[in-house]
Amino acid sequence: MGQQGEGAPCEKPKRSFPWGMEELLASKEIWLCASCFTCVDRCPRDVDFTYISLALRNLAAREGYIPEASRVVASTIMEVGLAYKIPASRLRAREKEGLPPLPSVDAEQVKALLEAAGLGEVLAKASSRRG
Repeated sequence: MGQQGEGAPCEKPKRSFPWGMEELLASKEIWLCASCFTCVDRCPRDVDFTYISLALRNLAAREGYIPEASRVVASTIMEVGLAYKIPASRLRAREKEGLPPLPSVDAEQVKALLEAAGLGEVLAKASSRRG
C-alpha cells in the first residue's frame, strides 16, 4: 500500500458529479484510472471502482469516445499486430549488433481476431466522432 498522502492519478478531478451519461462517456476523467486498485483499498464501502472504470471505458469506446493515444495504439495493433511499428532501422541495428531477430507476428491473424471482437467498428465510430 502507498504512503500516507500518496494519491492515485484520478484523485484530483477537475469537475464534480453528477454528469449526464453522454458527458460522462465523453469525459477524459474516466480514462485516468490506472487500475492501481488504490480506490478499492481505501473505500470504506468496498466499492470496486476499478471495475466500474473499466466498464465505463468499454461503454465510452462503443459510443466512439476513445482518447487519441489509445485509438492510435489500437489502430496500429490492427495494422501490424503490435502496439508499435518497429522501424526497419531498428531491425537493421539489431542484426548489426548480432541480436536475434524479433519474433514474427501474424498481423492478419491478429486483425481477424480483433475484427471478430468488434474493434474495427469501435475504431470507425471513434474516427467519425473526431472528424
